[in-house]
Amino acid sequence: MGTRPTDLRMDIGRIADESVARVAPDATVAEIAHTMISQSRCARYVVVEEADQLAGIITDRDLIADLLTEESEFSVLAAETSGDNIRANDIMTRDPLTVSADAEIPKVLREMDDAGARHVPVIEDESVVGMITLDDLITHVAGESAHVSAQMDNVAGIIRTESTHD
Repeated sequence: MGTRPTDLRMDIGRIADESVARVAPDATVAEIAHTMISQSRCARYVVVEEADQLAGIITDRDLIADLLTEESEFSVLAAETSGDNIRANDIMTRDPLTVSADAEIPKVLREMDDAGARHVPVIEDESVVGMITLDDLITHVAGESAHVSAQMDNVAGIIRTESTHD
């Protein structure tokens, strides 16, 4: 029976997406939305200042909430507002939850749940080095659960075999 230790205690840095889309604080939401749709199909961007310092995060949900609800001061449903005069800095989530690359999965899951976050920048040496999403973590944990289940089936089979020979 081949075994491997569980990866539930694995560092986030090993499963984080290292290709993080970045925008400057002065990027317009029209530019961001266009890029989301036409180039990268990315649902989240980190807003970075000089030296790759994290200023905030923008997700597709932020765009919908801030641009398409009448209650928002940045709603494009108002005649005087357009995606060309709203900047990333206007609608980004400031001070988002961040995790270090060496954070362990269970701790990150708890922090994401507490913060209601689905996308979390991974920080190392004060710079953004990746992004972890709730979907990434669920997929990883589900794979680990399948692995543990297979190990338990193997152990149960060995116990059954040994108990019939006694």
